[in-house]
Amino acid sequence: MEQISNCAMRTKRKMADALKELMKTNSFDKITISDIANYSKIHRQTFYYHFQDRYELLDWLLYQELLVTLLTDLNFQNLYDKLNQLFTTMRTDKKFYQNALRINTEELSRYVSRVATEQFTDVVKELGAKSGVESVDHESDIVIAEFFGHGISGVVMSWANRGMKENPEVMTQRIQNLFNACKQVSLTL
Repeated sequence: MEQISNCAMRTKRKMADALKELMKTNSFDKITISDIANYSKIHRQTFYYHFQDRYELLDWLLYQELLVTLLTDLNFQNLYDKLNQLFTTMRTDKKFYQNALRINTEELSRYVSRVATEQFTDVVKELGAKSGVESVDHESDIVIAEFFGHGISGVVMSWANRGMKENPEVMTQRIQNLFNACKQVSLTL
């Protein structure tokens, strides 16, 4: 069973890599399933075995490259390293990510915000415990996590839409400065 899973993952990755390469020179709406199959040297039917359409493949690719990397084992100690890695990944394949984010920014932003909020709930609790600020209640922690989840996804989207001009370290430092300012404010209240 493990071997089948690895084979399926390799096939998905092969198709995702094909889409990524094709999107560097073509707009998403011009890329067909046949283009992806031909580029990745698979049969069209193999594509449909794994994905319903190009959008599902693109969603899977973005999830694998950005969200899994960011959210796996996310905690307050590695938050900035993970954000830096996200910005670096995006900037490395700048053309692809800019094209990908133009396709369905609203849905992607909503999805990223939801997943980030889920992960930030634990980070907020950890931050509160470390700073000595007690949580009022679970719902308040969720609101704080939503604030940061939406905020960070908004910053990432805006950065991409502005052309990714600032380097990843600068963007990570800006988010770190924001978090530090929030910590200072919370301690003075």
